[in-house]
Amino acid sequence: MFEGTKSSKAYLSMASYEDSLAHILDVAKPTETEMMPIETAIGRVLAADLSAPISVPSFDNSAMDGFAFSSRSTEGASSAKPVTMPIVGASIAGDTAGLSHLQPGFAAKIMTGAPLPDGADTILPVEFASWNHEKLTFYEPYPTGKHVRCIGEDIKENSHLLCKRTRIDSQHIPLLCALGLQKIPVSRRPKVSWITTGQEISDNFNEPLVPGHIYNATGLYGATAVTDMGLELASKTTVRDTPQDFSSALDDALDRNVDIILSTGGVSAGQYDFVRPVLEEAGATITMHKSRIKPGKPVLFAVLPNGAYFFGLPGNPISTALALRAFVYPFVRKLSGLPPEPILYATLENDCKAATGRTTFLMGNVDIAPDGQALAKPNARQQSFQTTPFAHSNAWIVIPEDENILVAGTVVRWLPMKTGVY
Repeated sequence: MFEGTKSSKAYLSMASYEDSLAHILDVAKPTETEMMPIETAIGRVLAADLSAPISVPSFDNSAMDGFAFSSRSTEGASSAKPVTMPIVGASIAGDTAGLSHLQPGFAAKIMTGAPLPDGADTILPVEFASWNHEKLTFYEPYPTGKHVRCIGEDIKENSHLLCKRTRIDSQHIPLLCALGLQKIPVSRRPKVSWITTGQEISDNFNEPLVPGHIYNATGLYGATAVTDMGLELASKTTVRDTPQDFSSALDDALDRNVDIILSTGGVSAGQYDFVRPVLEEAGATITMHKSRIKPGKPVLFAVLPNGAYFFGLPGNPISTALALRAFVYPFVRKLSGLPPEPILYATLENDCKAATGRTTFLMGNVDIAPDGQALAKPNARQQSFQTTPFAHSNAWIVIPEDENILVAGTVVRWLPMKTGVY
């Protein structure tokens, strides 16, 4: 359903998870392209298709230490009529002054990676003829193209290399280096500011807690999680539960020209839940507030006047983590130019119960059985303040909103807790 406020247009409220996510993804605009040196491009996303500027290899060369010659010179060789071939000169890898042409009927020493002399078309490995010999003797014809790396055998000039939206990983580096590519076009990494709200929150882990206070369980987690998501953290701060403190933190984040602002707490319906009023006062457009999910129902999404995106996440640690994974990460993927995540399925190992009328995300583990089947097992503890089961989980197991009791053997969707896996 859509609701409205005095100072903003109607916004989506209490829609299904799928509709809520689709609604905010419609707003996401991919970041611009920048050229990035390949040594710092790991984790970045290609902003355009890549083609090969050269062929690799760029010249015919030897795959073995041995002898280069023309296979035609061995035609007719037999035990009754052997062919003898004198060895002259050598071709050495990286030696541009080495042997460049070989006359028919002669052989040359050649090193692995060395250019194949003009006139040669095959290689006899040194294992079959000692370096000490001054000639080669053949008792049968020797085939063409043995142990030769031909021009373009790995990569042909102008051929397609990598598709747009490919996330660059270490496995791509040998390919890029072989082509001599110094820089590649990638999507700019979005910048983010993280704001934790709550006067009861303590960031000083070196001091005992004051009565009524709690240690900040989401600030450092958020800072590391957004980095894993591919974001650049511009700032992290903790403020009291007052509109003035939050407004000041919001202004500071905007001054840093960030793409996304994430805050935790202050988005429910309590007396001190001030985030939405402050956003509206700042001229933000609220596009979604509250979704039919558990945990994380109060999640809020808005667009600020300068175009920055704002996510208001619930304050409980597990609600924060789920909203970050279920809403922010898909949004970041679209900003970064990545395709949507593949949908993953697993089979429940045991019966489970979920909330009625809301998509429920259960902390749990998905393991691969010896037969390759993915098996999902929800944790027994699922409270949104409980960090222990979260620490021992690797998956969010998704229970549809129209089903609250599922039996073992049911196939369910799941999300890896670790982002960037796919």
